[in-house]
Amino acid sequence: MFGFDAENRRSGEPRSRRARLLLSYAPDYAVVVVMAVLWGLLANIEPFHREFSLTNKSIQFPNKPDSVPFYAAVLICFVFPLVVIVLWTGLVRRSFHDMNSGVLGLCLSLVLNMMITNTIKNLAGRHRPDFISRCNLDTENAQTLEPFIGLLTTSICRQDDKSYFWDGMRSFPSGHTSFSFAGLTYLALWVSGHLYIGDRRGRTYKSFVALVPLLTAMLIGVSRTKDYRHHWQDVLAGAILGIFMGWFGYHQYYPSPFDHSQDTSIPYPPRIPEEEVDAVQPSFGMKSFARVTGNDNGQAVGSSSGGAGGSVAAASTSGEQPQYLPHHNPSTGSVHSQQYGSQVGPRTPAQAHAMQHSREALVGPYGAQ
Repeated sequence: MFGFDAENRRSGEPRSRRARLLLSYAPDYAVVVVMAVLWGLLANIEPFHREFSLTNKSIQFPNKPDSVPFYAAVLICFVFPLVVIVLWTGLVRRSFHDMNSGVLGLCLSLVLNMMITNTIKNLAGRHRPDFISRCNLDTENAQTLEPFIGLLTTSICRQDDKSYFWDGMRSFPSGHTSFSFAGLTYLALWVSGHLYIGDRRGRTYKSFVALVPLLTAMLIGVSRTKDYRHHWQDVLAGAILGIFMGWFGYHQYYPSPFDHSQDTSIPYPPRIPEEEVDAVQPSFGMKSFARVTGNDNGQAVGSSSGGAGGSVAAASTSGEQPQYLPHHNPSTGSVHSQQYGSQVGPRTPAQAHAMQHSREALVGPYGAQ
């Protein structure tokens, strides 16, 4: 596109796989940034002015400061998950591909949530519980303003600060709540997959670790009602929207944490297939994988990835495509795996069962701790 060749340099020499990988994912980050800025600007657009009544007690609450300011929500629901993903994949897993997938999925979830939330806010124009306080209504003459039949318009409000006043008409859905649930639902799914929470072993402490992010999101949502920023319906809608966006963004890059047919801690294959030389000379934090194929008897046949420092231990029930299954790195004690080739569907139950036994042989019956 535009005369740019992602496969070859200007000299005509082919680009390295590392360069092609970076170039293939660069547009994704560019789109995320552009869309975040674009939909963030919606906060400056005038929302729909809904008519109201002074007899509506649900919009007559006092204006109070936020218990959780938006900058705090960003730190909790974006920066914290980002740090967890980067540290885990960089120091423990040592996998650039896992890091890249984790970060992109998180950003995708939050930006999609921002796009939908801000659009609905301006279209709905629902009044916040503290709308009358923001309106700066002439309370002395309020009784004469209320018509016997009909509703009032915002023209009776005397508020000069348009930004502050317009924000009082962006109650539905709750942006804090949807943002919190989008980022922390993604983190809960990501942690669940990397802790193998769906391995049918009943890990109590893992359940608490995985669900703490969701509890945090709930607390942020509840704070919006006690601050009189949102009605409970706004918070409920924001939670549902955020959970779906977190789930959607996660499944663009990772399998379900409860998928027993594959290693749930491993993202989907990268866009540029692994080259033969990479199996011998691991680089860029994306290797240390063992290639395993199945013979006609369903037994594993493969070779170790040289400098990765691990042994092959996996099984496949058929000789279809090559499988990249868990590979143990003694230097880190971590488990790495990847799936390449043309495999598009889930493994059969027999293959999944063989994979589970192979992982237990490497890291013990309790999985990765």
